[in-house]
Amino acid sequence: MNITNDDFWEIIKYNHNQIQFAEIKASAVVSIYGLFITIAYTIDILDEENMYAFRFDDVFDYILLLVALPILYFVGDSFVNCVRCFLPRLKESSLVSPLFFGDMALNYKDFDIYKEELIGLTNNEKEYKNHLSHMVYVTGNIAFTKMSRVNSAIKSLIKSMVLFVLFLLLNYLF
Repeated sequence: MNITNDDFWEIIKYNHNQIQFAEIKASAVVSIYGLFITIAYTIDILDEENMYAFRFDDVFDYILLLVALPILYFVGDSFVNCVRCFLPRLKESSLVSPLFFGDMALNYKDFDIYKEELIGLTNNEKEYKNHLSHMVYVTGNIAFTKMSRVNSAIKSLIKSMVLFVLFLLLNYLF
């Protein structure tokens, strides 16, 4: 089976869609935390006594603290992973390509030189496929990195929510 240039572009488009999907999921995680913090603040205001005040005059306060500390850890971990999803650290590429927007801006200061390079590349089938393969590789790595980070953020979100519900139950039951 011979892979065509359109096949490469379809893979690149798929990887790009996965990148966008990961960023949307990261935005949703941050939005859920916004709601989560609003609800937590509202519960504290509606309660007659400050439910987040730790007096440390009995063992129960230490138990609540043991539940609250992991909540803070998982919230922080989730936010860090969301930020890392939006701002990934990418490896430097050894292949300068007129197909990459960063390379266009940094390596081609004159349009005529860029145009000649691009036309020359697209007319050389073997070299063009090499550059397309490189784009597939780079976009695939970006998509994987972003998906890994957002999935980790979602796991931390779920853990923090479960612990927060446990915190509320313990606080109201005892």
